Formats: sequence, C-alpha cells, structure tokens
Amino acid sequence: MADLAAILKDPNYVNANPATKQAIFDKFAPQDPNFANANSETQLAIRSKFGLTPVDSGIPEGRSGVSQIPTEAGANLTPTGSEPVSMRDRIMGVIETPAALVGGLAGGIAAPIAGMYGQLSSPAPQGSPAAMAAGEAMAAKARAQFYQPRTETAKQILGAVGGAMEGLPPTLGGVGTSLNALVAPTVQQAGAMVRPAVSQAVAPVRNALTRKQPDMVGMGAASTAEDLMRQQRLEQFGIRATAGERERNLQKQQFESEVQRGAVTGISEDAKVALSEQMRRFEAGKRQDIVRNFERMTAETGAEVADPTQLRAVGKIVDKALNDEYTKKFDAYKALYAKADSAGETLQPVSYQSLLDYINTKTPTARGKLDPILDSVAESLAMNDPSKTGTITVRALEDIYQQIGKVKGSPSAPEMKQLITQMGEGAGGELYQAARASRKQLAKEFEDVSRVDKLLGTKAGYADRRVALDDVFKHVVLDGSLEEMRTVTTLLKKAGPEGRKAYAELQGQTIQQMKEMLTKGDQMSFKNLNTLINQLDNEGKLDYMYGKAGRDQILDLRDAIKDVVVKEPGAVNYPNTAGVVLRGLEILQKSPIKIPGTQTAAEFARTRQVKKQVEKSLEQPNQLAPPQNRIQLNNMMTGRP
Repeated sequence: MADLAAILKDPNYVNANPATKQAIFDKFAPQDPNFANANSETQLAIRSKFGLTPVDSGIPEGRSGVSQIPTEAGANLTPTGSEPVSMRDRIMGVIETPAALVGGLAGGIAAPIAGMYGQLSSPAPQGSPAAMAAGEAMAAKARAQFYQPRTETAKQILGAVGGAMEGLPPTLGGVGTSLNALVAPTVQQAGAMVRPAVSQAVAPVRNALTRKQPDMVGMGAASTAEDLMRQQRLEQFGIRATAGERERNLQKQQFESEVQRGAVTGISEDAKVALSEQMRRFEAGKRQDIVRNFERMTAETGAEVADPTQLRAVGKIVDKALNDEYTKKFDAYKALYAKADSAGETLQPVSYQSLLDYINTKTPTARGKLDPILDSVAESLAMNDPSKTGTITVRALEDIYQQIGKVKGSPSAPEMKQLITQMGEGAGGELYQAARASRKQLAKEFEDVSRVDKLLGTKAGYADRRVALDDVFKHVVLDGSLEEMRTVTTLLKKAGPEGRKAYAELQGQTIQQMKEMLTKGDQMSFKNLNTLINQLDNEGKLDYMYGKAGRDQILDLRDAIKDVVVKEPGAVNYPNTAGVVLRGLEILQKSPIKIPGTQTAAEFARTRQVKKQVEKSLEQPNQLAPPQNRIQLNNMMTGRP
C-alpha cells in the first residue's frame, strides 16, 4: 500500500482502537513519499488528520550527539506521568532504540563539523555572535537528518544511556575515523556502564530481545512486533499459550495438535497417552484462564447473581426494581390527585363528545367482540351522564381513564387515553393540573414505552407475564435497538440503589453471556463469542454499558482469546506427515520379523525428542513488561441516560 490515504477507508483502520490505528499508520507511513519526504510540521499535520496524537521528537534544540540524551545516569526509567505507557509504545520503543542510538552517535560527529563549516562560511567576522549563530543553525540542520526517538520507552532507555556516557572521553576519535568503526565499541562501552541502571526497568523487554525469534510461516517483516503485541495481550489477561499459538507457527501448531490427539509417530502408546494428557491438562488450564477473566469482569460490574444458570433470578431483580419504581411514581400521582379531589377541583364538568365520536366510528363487531373496551367506555359515559347533558365530571373522566388502563392489548386504548388527556386540558385548578402532569409523565416513562410496558404487563385475558422472567435479560439487552434498551436501563439507573443493583446484574449477565457463547460446548467456540460481541458493539451497547475503557478491555480480551483458540489453516485435522524413516520403523516394529534394536532405540530417541518439543511448546516466556493498570468495569454507567 503506497498511498496513506487508502487506509482512511479501510474498515480495519476505521474500526480499530487508538493503539491499533497507531500501529497501522506507523507500518504504512514510511511507504508513502508524501509523508516520508515531508518536513516535521507537515508530518504532524498528517498524523492529526488521521486522528493520531502528535509524536514528540524528544530532542531539545541546541544539543548534539549522545549529549542530546537528557536523563542523568542511573535515572529512574519508570514513567512519572499519570497515564500508563501503552503496550505499543513499549514494543515500538524497543524496536527503535538501536536506530535512535546510532542516529545520536552520527549526529554527534556530523553536527560539530557542520557547525564549524557554518561559522567559517559565514560572512560575519569569526567569533562574532552572527558567525556563531550561523554555525549553530548549520549544526541544527545536521542533527535533524538523523533518526530521533519517538516513543516514551526509547527516550527512557536512551536517557539512561546518555547519562552513563557522560563518563566517556570528550572526543570520539579523529575526524578521519569512520562511523562504522566507532559505533560498535562505543555502544559496547555504553552498554557495560548503563546496564545496572537500565536492567531493573527494562529487563523484561531485554529478555524479549535476547530470545531467539521463531521462524514464521507466511509472515512479513512486522512479525516480531506482532508477536510482541500478541504476547502482551496474553500476559495482560494471564492466558497461557503454546509456542505455536504465540508465534502463529503452522508447523508448531500441527505438532501440538498431533500430541493432543495422541497421533505422534515413533513413540510408544504409553508415551502417546502421557503426552496427550499433559497437553490436555494445559488446554484445560488455558480454558480456566479465559473463564477467570469473564468472572473477574462480572464481579467488577458489581453483579452478585449473574450467571448463565441464573437468568430467572436476574429477571426477578430487574422486574422488582421496575415495579417498585412504577408503584412509587403511581402513588405520588394518586396523592396529588387526592389533594385536588379534596379541594373540589375534580367536580368541574367537561364535554366527552370527542371520545364518544371516536367510539361510534367503530363497527358493532369491533366494539362487541374484537375490542370490547369500546362498548365498556360508552356504557360508563352513559352511566355518568344520566341526564344526557354531554358532560361528566373530571373525577368520572379520571375513573374511565383508569378503566382503560387496566386493559392490555387493546388497539383502541392508546387513542382513547389520548382523547381523555386532551379533554382534561385546562380543567380543574392548579392541584388537578399538577396531578395530570404527574400522570402524563408516568405514562410516558412506563405505559407508552413498549419495552417497559411489556415487562410490567400480563397477556390479555391471562395472569401470565407478557415477558417471562427467564427472558427479561434477553428482552432488555439482546433484543431490540440501543434506544429500546435505554428506555429500560434509564429507569433502573434513576431508581435508587435497588435500580442500580438491577442494572449491574444486567451488565454482569452480559459478560456471562459472552462466556456462555464461548464455552457452552466441549470445544470453545470463538465464532459464537465474536458474533455476540460484534452484535453488541455494532449497536453501541458495549460502549453504553461499560464506557469506552470497558469496551476496549472486552475487545482486547476477545483478541487474546482468538490468539489461542483460532488456529492457523491446516493446523488441525490435517494428514499426519511424519517422516518416512519413522513410519518405516513403526512398520518394522509391528512386522513378524524383529530386527534387534528397532523397538527400543527408535522409541527412546523419538520419545526423548517429542518430550523436549512438548516442554518447549508449553513453556511460558518471561513477562515482557510491568503489569498494566487493569480497567475496572464497575461503575461503568457512563452518565448517559
């Protein structure tokens, strides 16, 4: 990809988190001449256009060579800022440190020479302020030509190196000495002096660099950084992985699959069983590592009941919180209405003609059989107006409103309730109008909202709930849009401690649903997990329920699970391709004619080899970096209504 602009439309970039966007940009930016050949100001502008944080060069103006490194020898390399150093910054810092160190050494040689030339070529008298300024300008241009550290990690490591090298001789050699001759001994001497200061802070990173990098299958030059990022993910969540999984190495994954299936050739049946059980125990431990993360996240939401087997219990908690909130607001409305009634404000007559006209638009069949509430309301109007004046009291009108509200599933009920609301506009006094406003708000929050009304209501003509308690979580979180979910969760968030507890159970149950999708079968199903997470994320529900930080943690855990669950194509259920010699030995071992030594020698050598390979596959590497601050999912109710 030669054009940086192309990645702006790539969904892999658009939908990535900030760290991944930075990694993608840094991979392709050097390939685009519009970026690579631009000055620093233009490069900063390009980064800003891509939504990336500008990168500080880290080199103060006016300093040169190794002396540009600002940190004193033995300085503490632990970040002092409030923000933790990102995983990508640590990895890329390790990768760019050698280039920055060599660039600093080269700059230390070139800058003084350029400064001297600038003074000599200046028309101003030698030694004058103008000549010195010209020399410094030329030296600054020379320094700018060499690689500068961009990440915090590289700056910290080089800071320690710079402090240590203050003890070096003031000159690096004659002008005629080549840079290549200087770099090796200088770096070697610097390493010996700075090692005690650096080792404590960056030892895990150094361990990663000194380990032999595995041979990659089908991967490019960026494989080392990708391996480090994968390893960081796994260590962040404490998930063990085989060598084949960490390195995405097809051959190693095939070997690990053979061992687990007991299909390794050239060893005894007992050895096959023992190694297969060892691999299966490792896989069981990996599964426990993953499940432990889901349980931790569930606990961090504050949920206490949430579990795939406790859907009914969670439904009861949500149902109780909603019903209690509805009852509280209904009682408040009734109290206001009682005050208005006691003050005589409900005795004022109002016309009911508009309601009667609506009822008369319906056919006798609809009124008598399909929607009986129509005839029931007409009869109530007649009973409250025996003199046929065309008016009834506000009190009688409120009674009819309550009568309609008790009927569920009537297609005419919403329209009739709306007509009654219009008939009462301006009637009575201030007390009655306050009661009406309270009643209107109650209907707006509970009765006129389908998601909420179904949770509180029963089936028409039955005592059964319209939404079973076992289906409450599905009804609120999984079914419907984000806006529909918000109609329920907003009420819970405002319903005091009991409501917030119910919302926490919904958050926890969502995490448990992810665990269930992954682990409900004998084999973990990343496809099911990924489908659920993508559904929730595409609808904006992850961000709404857990905040941006919580969402990112869930997506990172998903990626870590993918690292260990999804194998390379051909790694599982492939034809066994053991060597011809080993297969020949097995044939000889089973043949009627025995050749002395074939059984024990072949099995001994092969078993020893396989055991070592298994040990290597299951060996967990040293931790690459200090533990990151773990995002807490509790109190992730983002303030959004």
